Amino acid sequence: MTSSSSSSLVHKLEDYKPCPWLTPKVNLRFDLDLHLTVVRAEYDVILQAETIEPLFLYGESLEFLSLRMDGAILDPNEYQVTDSGILISHPPKKEFQLTVENRICPAKNTSLEGLYKSGSMLCTQNEPEGFRKIVYSIDRPDNMMRFRVTIAGEKSLFPVMLSNGNFVGENQMGDSKREVIWEDPFPKPSYLFALVAGELIETKDSFQTKSGREITLKIFVEKGNEEKVGFAFDSLKKAMKWDEDTFGLEYDLDLFMIVAVEDFNMGAMENKGLNLFNAKLVLADKKSATDESFESILAVIAHEYFHNWTGNRVTLRNWFNLTLKEGLTVFRDQWFTEDMTDPAVKRIKDVLFLKEFQFPEDQGPMSHPILPKSYKEMNNFYTVTVYEKGAEVIRLISELLGRENFKKGLKHYLTKYDGQGVTYEEYISSMEEVIGKSIPYLRNWYHRKGTPLISVKESYTKESNEWNFDLIDTGAGEYPLVFSNSFAVFDLHGNLISEDKRIMSGERDQIKVPALDTIGTKPIISLFRSLSSPVRLDYNQSEEEIKTLARVETDGVARFFAFQNLIFDWFRKSLNSGKEENFSQILETIAESFTQNWEKTYLSFYLSFPGLTQISENLNCYEFTKIQTLRVWALQTIATTFTKNFQILLEENRKTIPIQTKEEIGKRKLKNTALYYLLYDPSERFEKLAVMEQREAKHMSEEVSAMRYLLEIESKEKENAVHSFFEKWKKDNLVLDVWFAAQVSNGENRTQVAETLEKHPQFNVRNPNKVRSLYFSLARNPLSFHKEDGSGYVFIAERIGVLNEINPQMAAALTKLFSPVSKQKGDLPKMAKRELMKLQNLPHLSKELGEVLGTILDSL
Repeated sequence: MTSSSSSSLVHKLEDYKPCPWLTPKVNLRFDLDLHLTVVRAEYDVILQAETIEPLFLYGESLEFLSLRMDGAILDPNEYQVTDSGILISHPPKKEFQLTVENRICPAKNTSLEGLYKSGSMLCTQNEPEGFRKIVYSIDRPDNMMRFRVTIAGEKSLFPVMLSNGNFVGENQMGDSKREVIWEDPFPKPSYLFALVAGELIETKDSFQTKSGREITLKIFVEKGNEEKVGFAFDSLKKAMKWDEDTFGLEYDLDLFMIVAVEDFNMGAMENKGLNLFNAKLVLADKKSATDESFESILAVIAHEYFHNWTGNRVTLRNWFNLTLKEGLTVFRDQWFTEDMTDPAVKRIKDVLFLKEFQFPEDQGPMSHPILPKSYKEMNNFYTVTVYEKGAEVIRLISELLGRENFKKGLKHYLTKYDGQGVTYEEYISSMEEVIGKSIPYLRNWYHRKGTPLISVKESYTKESNEWNFDLIDTGAGEYPLVFSNSFAVFDLHGNLISEDKRIMSGERDQIKVPALDTIGTKPIISLFRSLSSPVRLDYNQSEEEIKTLARVETDGVARFFAFQNLIFDWFRKSLNSGKEENFSQILETIAESFTQNWEKTYLSFYLSFPGLTQISENLNCYEFTKIQTLRVWALQTIATTFTKNFQILLEENRKTIPIQTKEEIGKRKLKNTALYYLLYDPSERFEKLAVMEQREAKHMSEEVSAMRYLLEIESKEKENAVHSFFEKWKKDNLVLDVWFAAQVSNGENRTQVAETLEKHPQFNVRNPNKVRSLYFSLARNPLSFHKEDGSGYVFIAERIGVLNEINPQMAAALTKLFSPVSKQKGDLPKMAKRELMKLQNLPHLSKELGEVLGTILDSL
């Protein structure tokens, strides 16, 4: 990186150089005020380069006050203050103390980066480059600092004042003010610094480590939310114990804190010892949170806690390596959640998410490798590719090594590089050192963009009476890869003959399987079971073979996706012929599933019918109205064929207990699935049943599902359902997010609904959760967003323009949902291009939005 900053600067991986100057120790002081906070930083500065180079301190949106070197005020001729920071062109020596002071206005900071106001509190968000909006600094991940932080403020406004590490002490400053001091014994980059101050309620728990240490756990919330933290505490303690049991990793401070924040761009942030969370991922009770919300809280609390080692103790050398901490930690939270819930169901959810969101990103204009080669604005690279595909590559490594060797490799990596900023190379090398050999082509996963497409060709060798399955990575080119292929072989009756794991190294592989009899009958093969490598398959299996796998595959994940493929094949044939093709194979498979002794949650997922986006992405067809017509026909056919089965399922699972056990979660999920199908009965005789389910629900999963389903089918009961839900929950901001989203997520003409809802007194365009619930939900509704008259594009583009002035991160993220427009039919790409070009001409176009706009427009 260069020694100065610019909004148009492109950061290139090949240009990376170690930081020439380091600030290993900093004393920070905050004199808090909502409108005029003064920040002072005293840095110990040391030269790391061979010769003295210019020193650059990043700073954005700061009011500069003073600069001192070793206590003496610097002559203004000795430095230059710009919009992007302070440049000292000729530092006089190799080591010195630098004191810089500036002012900021948290109340006006709507970007939610740096120090900003949320509700009754001030809080920070510094990843990736928010710290430079707080104070002038060497704001880079390879600059590790030990922080001592003093926070001063009015006692009435800021009774609670928190930062990373250990509480050192406090001082009274007259009658109205006090100051507190925090110290973190572990060096960390500036992106992991955190500060929170305000009127917060402290809730408390504890955890005893394996070595017998007592860790104090605290969750801070705004008044009125203190009863909703029990599940979060339980999740945290489970995560702490799991990390000890699985990897031998024990928490390293005596205090672990979480703060629930209403206004937060991300899900959560792993600041050392002081995690900041979007409130929706902390606060939950059986009345106001769905089963999906509970599981998200479990996973995200674990994720941020696991970062303590994979991200904090061993951190990044540069932002290009973001997937090193995020992909690795997502995989750790997935493994944890599998162990805490149902492994097959959790894996199904993860693969569905990958196929619905990450695979399309890989095929669209925003496609990039998990290790980007360049970026303008780092905020734009917090993508599903970096996180979810990054996690799949880590999962692949665990498949190649085996779980026990993977555990040893991770421990070796964390021990060897503790306290350092590293790259993916140190991580992979650590894994290879444990098994004593290199893994060919593994590193190419970090550099190749797009989802690998594996072509499968069959042939028969009469002499040996064998079937050959030739696998070809069609896009190998410059970056051949290594794959783990878990596969199984079945006979025509569905009996399992064999199962194995095969390493495919390079462009080609061939699997030889004996024929089923002397006349060469072909067996049925199931490849890449549980998505053992993140690939797409080009394999033209027969409908009968897919149906067999959908019935009898012993791997629950592979069985689920075989059934999905059976459904997708029906859509493909029906779209090609222009009529509803033979549906009997799907009906027979569903009929058989009712007789299986599967876990309730698994059965509910198996029976769940794919949504519009899933179908269109799988078929690479974006004629949404045609697909929707076929989808409704299919749902009605299933509903009328199995009315009695669904009624029995609903009745058997009707009486649920509002607790978070596998059994009760399964009952709620299965009951909701049955209700969903019954509502597609054209006779409309089950709508009153949904109204009753909503009214009598004991758990939010039951209540919100009934409302969503009534909205999806355009029931005459929908307005009453929406009204009664609002009246019941109008005082709960987080539940209202669900209410906003439900009204625009499905169906046609939802743009008009969104126009009405954004005028609602409880919609707030400055709150990211509200923006996501309304605008993002609408943009993910293909029937409304991609409407043929272009009205969906106009509406969302206008809101992006508004958000650009308020919160550039949200504006850029919403713009990414225009990525699929290049695949649309007719004039839609032209219409989208026109709206996006208008945005390019905004008078204050943010660098975040500008970069995303440029990338998408290049594809149109």
